[in-house]
Amino acid sequence: MSSFGVHQIGVVRIEKEACYIEILNPYISGLRHIEKFSHVFVLWWISMRDNPQDRSQLIASPPRLEKSIETGVFSSRSPARPNPIGLTKVKLLKVENNRLYIDRIDAIDGTPVLDVKPYLPGDSVKKDKIELPEWFEFLQTED
Repeated sequence: MSSFGVHQIGVVRIEKEACYIEILNPYISGLRHIEKFSHVFVLWWISMRDNPQDRSQLIASPPRLEKSIETGVFSSRSPARPNPIGLTKVKLLKVENNRLYIDRIDAIDGTPVLDVKPYLPGDSVKKDKIELPEWFEFLQTED
């Protein structure tokens, strides 16, 4: 196995009236033209779950289910994972200087941001082409 590192490029900020990604100074030039996109993917570090116990957990119950189902972490969106990386597709509301104002994110205030990538039409799969286990079928009705 090889070893490598990642660099924090920003931080999640959640205030009463706003939710935004604050990009750190060395990475601001990377925002050029980001305002031309309606949606972006945000990759973030699940810092509250970065511990030996959560990193070694390979069986989990997916969050937000009515009943508990044990499955592999790679078959769930569990925050306990070998590499605690979160991924959220968000609506980009506006860009002001080094701030990307977004509609929401399932991270907490102060969460380290690893990357931002534009959402492209090819990133979607038509709903009639998606296959899910029965415990996730309720997601078929969501956008």
